Amino acid sequence: MIYADYNATTPCLPEVADLMRHFLCEDFANPSNRASLSGRRARAGVDTAREQVARAIGATPDEVIFTSGATEAANMAMIGVMQRLLRERPRILTSAVEHPAVCMPADACAQAGADWQEVAVDSQGRIDLNQLEQALRHPTALVCVMAANNETGVLQPLDQVVRLAHEAGALVFADYTQMLGKLPFNVHTDRVDFACFSAHKCYGPKGVGALYKRRGLSLPPLIRGGGQEEGLRSGTENVPGIAGFGLAADLAAREVHSRKAHLQRLTAQLEGLVTVQVPGVVVQSGEADRLPGTSLFSLPRLKGNWLGQLPDVIASSGSACASMQGKPSHVLTSMGVDETTAMRSVRISLGQPTLEADVRHIAKRLIEGAVTLGAV
Repeated sequence: MIYADYNATTPCLPEVADLMRHFLCEDFANPSNRASLSGRRARAGVDTAREQVARAIGATPDEVIFTSGATEAANMAMIGVMQRLLRERPRILTSAVEHPAVCMPADACAQAGADWQEVAVDSQGRIDLNQLEQALRHPTALVCVMAANNETGVLQPLDQVVRLAHEAGALVFADYTQMLGKLPFNVHTDRVDFACFSAHKCYGPKGVGALYKRRGLSLPPLIRGGGQEEGLRSGTENVPGIAGFGLAADLAAREVHSRKAHLQRLTAQLEGLVTVQVPGVVVQSGEADRLPGTSLFSLPRLKGNWLGQLPDVIASSGSACASMQGKPSHVLTSMGVDETTAMRSVRISLGQPTLEADVRHIAKRLIEGAVTLGAV
């Protein structure tokens, strides 16, 4: 089997797994037990990881809150902001192509009395800045936008979104989950107020992530208890996971340029092979700036499930979350793609272990599948 679903999750790097094993079996003490040497060693593991993640994203360590993943980080930021600002600024804006980890908290805020509005995107999946500017004429607490889309890889014009939002007095939450290790960025330079990250998207473990919260901003906790993570996320820290995330983030930041070049080369090879051999194929968001390593192929004339024609390739039809529900990608339908075509699209997401031979085989299977389904 050839793995081509790296946007859904990535394997743990061996050195990350080794470090986690150390904190599982050796320095396994509770990091809140500062009276013991073993507890202080566990605390040092958490502190080191916080510094590593902060350095990787361009933040300071006190701006990094460890969570169970990007979903929790998104909930913490969005629901927290609305709890603080609902009466004063009742509106929350999201792009129409956000991940369910953003759409569902937005819906929860709406049920609590907020005015949730989705901002349309163009045919390439880029947010409509004119519509955003119009929506911001009403008192708005928060604007939520993905830095890079998990299905199409499209990069949003984050600088313009931030400028418009801040001019209107709104805060900005950005989903950077797919970015770490693929493209260089800096949350301070980008001027976002909140951002989320997940370790398992950058060759770290599942079940751990982080919220970036700009210094000076305050949020109410979602989880109350022992006061860990600046009181925002109580409970004994997942030291092995956090340590693994720290190392994975550190490696992602240090290797980002070589990883970017690798993914760009393989993406160009894959899309070149498929577009030449499959007439009429569409690379979604192909005219926009995209994340390297992400290719979402659609073919309107297909008479069946294209993904089902890839017996030895692990890929997806879009978001892993949407695939569980058997529904067409809301990202594609928001871009104007009809539901049937959206259901029969294939997302190929490549990673660091992907070889050129793997790309040739993936392209071969895609082409064969298109022929079998009568599109070629």
